[in-house]
Order: sequence, then C-alpha cells, then structure tokens
Amino acid sequence: MSTLSRFPLSTGANPFFKKDNTHRVLTGDFQTPAFASSIALNLSAFETIIQPATLTGAVTFTANVGDGAASENGPFVGDYVQFLLQSDGTTRTVTFGTGFAVNGTFAVTTGKYGSIGFMFNGTVWVELSRVITA
Repeated sequence: MSTLSRFPLSTGANPFFKKDNTHRVLTGDFQTPAFASSIALNLSAFETIIQPATLTGAVTFTANVGDGAASENGPFVGDYVQFLLQSDGTTRTVTFGTGFAVNGTFAVTTGKYGSIGFMFNGTVWVELSRVITA
C-alpha cells in the first residue's frame, strides 16, 4: 500500500511525480471485465471506472492496495474508483472483499442500474457513495 498521494505539492507527496502542479500526472482507466463470480481488479490510475458485463449472478470484487510506499505503481491516497453495474432480470448481490472497506453488500435491483464509488485512503478502498436508479 502507498500512503503517498499523487499530488506533488502536498505533504507526503510522491517523489515519482516530482513537482508537476499541472495535473498531467493524473491518469484515468476504464475497465470492462467479463462477468465472473469473482473479479480481481488491478487499480493503478488516479480515476478508474469499472463497468463489468451485465450481472447474471452474485459477484465479489477484490482490489489491490499497492506494493509499498516506495513505488510509483499506485494506488495512492485520493485515487478513486467508480462501479457502474447492471443486473439481468434478477436482483443481483455485489460483495466487495479484500481491499475494500464497505458498508455491507450492494443489491442491484432488477431492471435498475447501480453505482458505487470508493476512494483509497492509503490502506483500503473506502466507500464514498452508492445509488440505485429509481
């Protein structure tokens, strides 16, 4: 895990990003994993969107928490991941396992869309928000 941020002018800034205050060091990623009952994610961008294939069963997501404070391979404090989820004709349960600090499971209701976001705090991905469309 990295307790450093991507923002080079902040306290505890990552030396790999030098003194770039233009935010050119910020990266984005869009991942569309195939549906599986367990999906392991490698999150290394500043902002990542995860939009898996339609949920056809229960799913558990796990995520990396980095490989040490002396690494330039994230995640870093303040990195963000947003999940965009859609179920098939049945309500599907989404569980967030290793790497996540979450307030219970997330049920994506039949015919609705779900979204849940997390921010990395240097140790785990902490839940920020969740919503199911009306």
